[in-house]
Amino acid sequence: MKVCVCLVCLRAIDGTHFDSETEGEREKNEGVPLLTRFLKFVGNFLQVKPVTIGQLSQIKGGDCFCEKCELAVVNPICQLYLDLLSTHLRLSWQVGQLGKLLETSESSTSDELRSLNLKALINQLGIENVAPLKEFRSLLAEKCKLNSVHVVLNVLLFTQFIPRCLHFSAWKCE
Repeated sequence: MKVCVCLVCLRAIDGTHFDSETEGEREKNEGVPLLTRFLKFVGNFLQVKPVTIGQLSQIKGGDCFCEKCELAVVNPICQLYLDLLSTHLRLSWQVGQLGKLLETSESSTSDELRSLNLKALINQLGIENVAPLKEFRSLLAEKCKLNSVHVVLNVLLFTQFIPRCLHFSAWKCE
């Protein structure tokens, strides 16, 4: 009989809490295997990328966490990491909206009206010169656009990691 050991606490795993499901049923119920999600967190968030992560991600079947570690630590970490990614995505979308508003405000008004509004704004803010305000708005619009593109690329890479996922918070693939 093969002895399984927990990756976290190094205790022998009592496989009885998983024996009621076959490997196929377990993968269907969990979507992406817990080890894969955990290694994604370790690699991306903690930036631990030893050679062994590649080897660990190739493991098929078998459990790598005892029930205690899985329920108390690993699952919550994976869920919080997913929530963090989701929040980052929503924030980046909002930043993209800010960038669009900044860009359209430059093109949607006439030069004369924009100049009058900028003068009113520098008076409102107590700024002596309009140049720093224009520079700030321009830099802000540029950063918003870069952030939005960066997040879209990350989402595309993430979806390559978890193909055909429709809802990130479910961690399930169809």
